[in-house]
Amino acid sequence: MEEYHHALGKKDLDTVCRITAPAFDGGMKECRSLTPMQFGMLSEDDFKKLKATRVDPAKVQSKGADKVVVPPSAISPQIAMMAAEPKTFTMAWRDGTWVVID
Repeated sequence: MEEYHHALGKKDLDTVCRITAPAFDGGMKECRSLTPMQFGMLSEDDFKKLKATRVDPAKVQSKGADKVVVPPSAISPQIAMMAAEPKTFTMAWRDGTWVVID
């Protein structure tokens, strides 16, 4: 999750989509078309905060050996968009890396 937020903060489309494409119905293609719009909705302050994101492992909920749930309270600092619309992320271990699946 930290890697995903740091990649958002750097506008690193390849890393963002490697991590989040499984959560898109259209996979990698949809991620690559929609994520640049998300970059455009973020402020310079948001990008700085995203680069500094940390996840509190004590707040991450294990759902077995290959699945975790990351609640909004585990992520800080939060950008305004995240605070306004809190999202719980579900991540799974696939092909040797953690990816967002929901």
